[in-house]
Amino acid sequence: MRGYGGYVLFARNLPSLERARALTDALRALRPDDPTPLIAIDQEGGRVARLREGLAPMPSMMAVGAADDLDLARKLGEQMAHDLRRMGMNLDFAPVLDLAIDHASTVIGTRSFGDNPERVADLAGAFASGMGRRGIVPTFKHFPGHGSTAVDSHVALPTISLPTAVLHLRDLAPFRDLLPHARGAMVAHVVVESVDRENPATLSEAVMKTLLRESCSFNGVAFTDDLEMGALDRFGTIPQRAAAAIRSGADCALICERLGDALPAAGEIAALISRGEMREWRLREAGMRMRMLRATLSAPIPLEAPGPFPEVGVTIAARAVARVRGNPRVRANESILVRFGVAGDLGSAALGAIDAPALHPGDPTSVDRVLAALESSGRRPVLLSYRTHLDAAARNAIRLIVERFPESILVSTMEPFDIEAVPFVEHAICCFGEDELHLHACAAALFSGAPTNGKVPVALTRG
Repeated sequence: MRGYGGYVLFARNLPSLERARALTDALRALRPDDPTPLIAIDQEGGRVARLREGLAPMPSMMAVGAADDLDLARKLGEQMAHDLRRMGMNLDFAPVLDLAIDHASTVIGTRSFGDNPERVADLAGAFASGMGRRGIVPTFKHFPGHGSTAVDSHVALPTISLPTAVLHLRDLAPFRDLLPHARGAMVAHVVVESVDRENPATLSEAVMKTLLRESCSFNGVAFTDDLEMGALDRFGTIPQRAAAAIRSGADCALICERLGDALPAAGEIAALISRGEMREWRLREAGMRMRMLRATLSAPIPLEAPGPFPEVGVTIAARAVARVRGNPRVRANESILVRFGVAGDLGSAALGAIDAPALHPGDPTSVDRVLAALESSGRRPVLLSYRTHLDAAARNAIRLIVERFPESILVSTMEPFDIEAVPFVEHAICCFGEDELHLHACAAALFSGAPTNGKVPVALTRG
């Protein structure tokens, strides 16, 4: 196999820390004359983590927003960068600057620091500075913002239909604050109607020039999001998309699945130049930016190198847990758990709690069985919810349970929007993640009296 100038690796490439490092070492060895290929990863923390085993636990960015501590955000960035360099990476497609505006969105959700542009910029900036301090290039995404739409660009093409003033004052604000001194930014497959009604940002010269380069004063490398995503289905072949993205102002076109499209993409770019449809200077400009970026890339560090802040993720997850309503505390041995799509382990703090029968919210007989089990248990129901704000049957089941047992506690394991959707629930808590890191922190608050001082980083209609 010949070597390339850049790679992006995913979970399918990274079965363990040791094998991840062996792979990145092998990729470097393919180009002995070029010791610093760009080796990138999508490692955000929370639910977007391509490798977890052997690394310090990483909370969601919404948990970072709820903990609301710039020093902890910086330390988290340092620890993540340290672990990525142990793997042999040198660039991370993180952090996310998208605002959690559309509560129906599942593509952003807990990946966002929150919905306040200024605070998102502060926390993301602190996180990114920590990454840079430990030798990983942060890449801010998803420009110009993916948080004001519920459409998932992995599947379909979202449209941002915002007045120009709102776009600039809100969604673009974190990018405008952080991009002037950034080395990398990722552009999203979203149509910005106020700028270009026809083309997604990745293929729009107007968005690239007017918003990215001029409004946000960005001089670094503009990466596309993966060109194989469903949002671009009607924009030609993958090689054609790559060529169109470079012509429009992107500097690096990401093809994340099919290596066989990479060389044809180079051919499409050459064909555009030969036909006079793209100026050669545009390719030279992109190449210059990539060379400047690669000149700053760091070498790997030893696998066994101790991390600077290995417990920072645990600290953040604990500080993030937020009491939203009432008194969401109960003894574990006086509780019964009703799970709405949550299968994770709550850890030792939950010892003594019992599970109600499996609940299938759309099945009335299932709900009746759960109600009967709650009645016979004599325990206080703890309702573990996973995005039930998007599930009418689940919300109805919660209503039936709370009508019978008004002291029920709702635990929103992801975004706090589940709590917003059930205003009749009097006792509620949120932990901003459904993995064991967040569930253990939540259980400590529920059952063991740990603090619940997290700040909900999004506006709710009833708090």
